[in-house]
This record gives sequence, structure tokens and C-alpha cells, in this order.
Amino acid sequence: MQISLAGWSVSGLRCPDITIDLAGKTGQPAQVALIQMPNGTGKTTTLELLRAALTGTASGWKPGDVRDMRRPGATNSHGEFRVTLLVNGRPLTFEMLFDLDEGTVAYRTTWPGDGGVRSRWEPPANVRQFLTPSFLSLFIFDGEFADKLMTESAHRADDAIGALCQLDLLENVKAVVEREWKRATSQGGPKSSGALEKLHSEREQLVAQQAKTMKARELAQNKLEQASAEVAALRKKIDERLGSVEETKSQHAEGLLALERANAAVASASGEVMGLIRMPLALHPQFASQLVDLKDSLDKLRLPETSSAQFFDDLVQDEECICGRAMTEAARQEIRKRAKGYLDYDEAGTINALKHDISRFVAPAEGEGRHEQLGHAITGLAKARRQQREAQQTLEVLAKKLIDAGDEELQAWQAARVKAEGECEAYTRSLAEIDAGEEDASGSALASLKNLAKRIKELDSKIAALTETRTLRDKTDVINRILAQAETGAREAIRAELVAQTNERLEQVLANDPLRVARIDKCLHLAHQTGASAGQKLSVGYTFLMSALSRGNNDFPLVVDSPAGPIDEGVRRNIGKLIPQLCSQFVGFTINTERPGFVPMLEKSSDDCLFLTLFRRTPGTARLERDLPAAGVTQTDTATLVADRDYFMNFDVTEEEDS
Repeated sequence: MQISLAGWSVSGLRCPDITIDLAGKTGQPAQVALIQMPNGTGKTTTLELLRAALTGTASGWKPGDVRDMRRPGATNSHGEFRVTLLVNGRPLTFEMLFDLDEGTVAYRTTWPGDGGVRSRWEPPANVRQFLTPSFLSLFIFDGEFADKLMTESAHRADDAIGALCQLDLLENVKAVVEREWKRATSQGGPKSSGALEKLHSEREQLVAQQAKTMKARELAQNKLEQASAEVAALRKKIDERLGSVEETKSQHAEGLLALERANAAVASASGEVMGLIRMPLALHPQFASQLVDLKDSLDKLRLPETSSAQFFDDLVQDEECICGRAMTEAARQEIRKRAKGYLDYDEAGTINALKHDISRFVAPAEGEGRHEQLGHAITGLAKARRQQREAQQTLEVLAKKLIDAGDEELQAWQAARVKAEGECEAYTRSLAEIDAGEEDASGSALASLKNLAKRIKELDSKIAALTETRTLRDKTDVINRILAQAETGAREAIRAELVAQTNERLEQVLANDPLRVARIDKCLHLAHQTGASAGQKLSVGYTFLMSALSRGNNDFPLVVDSPAGPIDEGVRRNIGKLIPQLCSQFVGFTINTERPGFVPMLEKSSDDCLFLTLFRRTPGTARLERDLPAAGVTQTDTATLVADRDYFMNFDVTEEEDS
């Protein structure tokens, strides 16, 4: 399926009244369409309306948000936004009808050949799956999105994969399964209906709490990653400052070396202590003493060398006993009976292994006992921690020295670092509480995900027993496990495929740059390097997105606000060359300061490039109308639209506000 953006129109709203037609030389949407809009022209509002029109989400807007779409100072009661897509060449139109007095938005959908006009948001079924907010964010976004794909705390790469896989459909299936189980268990007898209702109510509360806690965990994890990154960045700044000032340079180098050694000593001592703590005989000398007593008792135990079961089996088969007397049936029975009281070789082997382990783990008399070893290890750990604190204090003293001398910037960094470290500790505690085991949750029982899961399972069992639906509950659990495995498997599979596809494209579009993606989890990770330049981030980000969007037989437009971003001209040229190779339609919202480098290369790399310039009609912009070209100009009461390359390239206006 090929989906392209044909254009849109606005009337009676905050952004200028205008109709944008993206048709190129052939009458079809141009491969590249650049819309130059000065700050304050309504670029942000236009993108917001595009997203709302395509996803149908504006029907849930608050009345105040809808009324905010009215142009400042205007009194009109109604407004309209219309956007048209081409789906395999057929027009699909969505209209948003604003009642600015009531604060409501109604939709109208037009799809010729399939019911015509419908008074609601209702795209065809085969298109609807691509018009969800999460999926739409993959091809309508701002220029920073590509950079965020490589930022771990943003989780954008993982979110993109979730949208691409449409993993929310698996969650929908899970919800249907749970709903069916609840329906089957909602009917009880006269004596059980009240209890059943109470159990269902309690379960719903726990499930809601579980979802809330999972979101809280994700938020805490994201905040922890952000705070940790901030701490690392601030420490780097502080170290660089201390290392660059002559009066602290040498002491700072010595302090860093001492801290590095202390950190290594703490890590080593901690490992030794943890290893000993796992041995009970190291915790108290009585354990070792009792184990030695046990070994002494085992040493005194005397066993026949051939006291195996086979020996007694052979004995009862002989006609005579080893003492020379005749072997009677009564004697055979007695031997078989008493043989069970002797140890065979296997048991003797176990005893010997036990004695060997006691000798091995309990030190000999002339050696140091495990308890003493633990004491010395703890002493060593305390010493290492003391050295670590002293090294840290040395660095703190050096920083204070510069702060006292008037370094306000360093003082601000120190304060920010202390604050960020406090946040890290708080988020770490929150995560520990949420991840606590069933038996070691120190806070509220509802704070632990494991406790919540356990209590929900217990309620499921009670409900199943009360309604005699144990088999159905078991089947529901099996389906849920299958769905969870399917989600994990789909995510991992598509990650691997996207890494391969992205790298294959990178080999073509960045032939002179050995830039490759190593893996994808929360973000994109580059191979053989931890950081990347702004140009590399944009290149990899755009390539990843188009690899994702071009999977299968579907083709989507790329609509980007500030596609080149705040990068240097050389990088802009690379991005301009890259984009036409990645998509069949690119729509970029730009300002005049983004033109150098980016626009000429983009035009050179594309066969069909459309240049549009849009600005408001105000007394301040009247000067811009003096040099309008003879053709390609559309004017309304609120805006001027110019479809002309030369005007686009020479357009220059400076305004700071964006609506």
C-alpha cells in the first residue's frame, strides 16, 4: 500500500486560512515539498491539526483546548481543517469541523467508492491500522526525533518498534481473553453472587494498581537514567574545570588516581566479603566447630570394605554361609533383612565426599578459619571505603577552593550534581520497592509488582473455585503466556531485521562512512563507538525510520518539522543528499535559516522538488508582498502563499514567536 499526503486546507482557526496543494510536476504529490514558514505563522498548530485529523483524537479534546484554536481577537463560531491522503492513488479525506463556541470537534470522512461521506472519523480498515498516534509519530515528527532515537532515556527506538509491530494488538487480544473469562465467572448462585462480586471488585482494583505501578516503574527507570546521565555529565564538567586550573591541576590528577585505586579496592573487597557471607561457617565460629565434630564422628565410623548390596546378594545364593554352616531359607531371610542395616558403596562414597568437603572448606588447625577471613575482609572493605571517601573529599576540597575564589559556574555545577545524585538515590529506592520479592517487600504490599501478581493469581484461583471454572482459568493463563511470548519474540525478531536492513541502507547512503548499528533496545546503539556527531545521528535516525516504514509493501510519506535542525552546513548537505534516497515523499517545514547547505543539496538529489513560502498578512509583512512573482501566488485575508523557487530561496524574515 502506498500512502501519500496530497495537501490540506484551513479556515477559521489559529493558523492562516490557506489551501496547501503538494502536487508536483506530474500532478501527483511531489517527491520533495518544502514549506517555508516564518516563526509565528502557525507551523506548530498545523502539525498538531495534521496529527489530530489523521488519528481522530480531537473528538476527545477538552472544550478549552478547542476554543484555543480560535484566532486571537476573532469572534467566528466555526472553523475547519481538511487533509487529503492518496491511498494507492485514491483520495481519502478527513475533515475536522470545529464548534468554537461549544468547544467541540466533529469529524467527516470521505472515501469514494466505499460509502462516500461518513459523519465520523472512519478510515478504511486496511488504512486504520496505520493511523494510530503511536504509528503516526514514525512519519510525522520534528527534527529532534531522529536524535532521540539514539538517546536511551527517551525510549523512542523501542516505542517505534512497538508501533511498527503493532504490539498493542496483542494487548487488545489479552484484554478480550480476560473479558471473556470475567463474563464466564460473573454468574454465581444465590449464595455466591455477593462474594463473587466482591472478589471481582478487589481483582479490578489490583489490576488497576498493577498497571499504575508498571507505569510508575517505567517513569522511575527513565528518570533514573536521565539523572544518572546528568550526574556523569556534571562530574565530567567539574573534573575538566579542576584539571584545567593551574592551582588545582596537579592535586586533582593525584586525587583522581587515588579515587580510581580506592574504587578498585572497594570492588575487590566487596566481592570477597560477599563470597564469604554466602558460607554459613564464616558467619559464626560455632558452625565450623560443629562441622569439625561431625567429621571426627564420621572418621570413627568403621565400615566393612565390601559392605555393598551386591555382597549380600551373592552370599544368599551360596549353599553354605561364610562360616561353613549350611545356608537355610531362614538364614537367607535374616541376611536379607540385616543387609539393609549396612552401608553400600554409594553411601560410603557420600560419607567420604562429605568428610572431604569439611576438610576443604574448614581450614586446618594451622590455617586461618573462614570466620577470621570474613573479619579481615570486612576490615579491608572498611579501609577501602575510608580511602574512597578521603579521595572524594580531596576532590570536594579542591572544588570548594575554586568556589571560594569566585567560580560561580563551578558552584552551580556542584549544586546540580548533588541534587541529581539525590534524585538517583530516590529513584533507586523506588525501583527497589517496586521490584521487591514477595517475601521482602519492605514498603506497602501494593508497591511490589511481584506481590500484586501473587495476589491477583490468588484471587483468580478463588474466583475459579467459586464458579467452577478452574479449567477456563488455566486456559486463560496459557493464552496470556503465549501472548507475552509472542510480544517478546516479535520485538526481538523485528529488532534483528531492522538492524540488518538499516545497515544495508547505510552501506549505500553513507558509502564513505563506516557507520553501522550494533543493536537496538531502548535506543539505537552504534557499532564500535559510544557517541556520534549530529550529522551521524540524523543520518542513522532517518535511515532507521525509513527502514522501519518501508517494511513489507507499504510506503509512507515523511513529514518533518525542521528536518535539518541546528547543525552545521556541511552536515546539512549530507542530510539533504540522504533524504530523497529514503522515501517516496518528503514534506519539510523549514525556516529561512535552515536553507544553506540543506535545500540546494535536497533539490539536486530530487527530480521533483516543490518550493512553497507561507507567511501571515499583517502590517509588518506588507514589505514581503512588494516582490511577489507574477505567478504562483495565492492570497487570503490572513495569509500569502507563494509557489516559486526563487522567491523561496531569497525569502528573509526575522520573527521570534511561533504560534
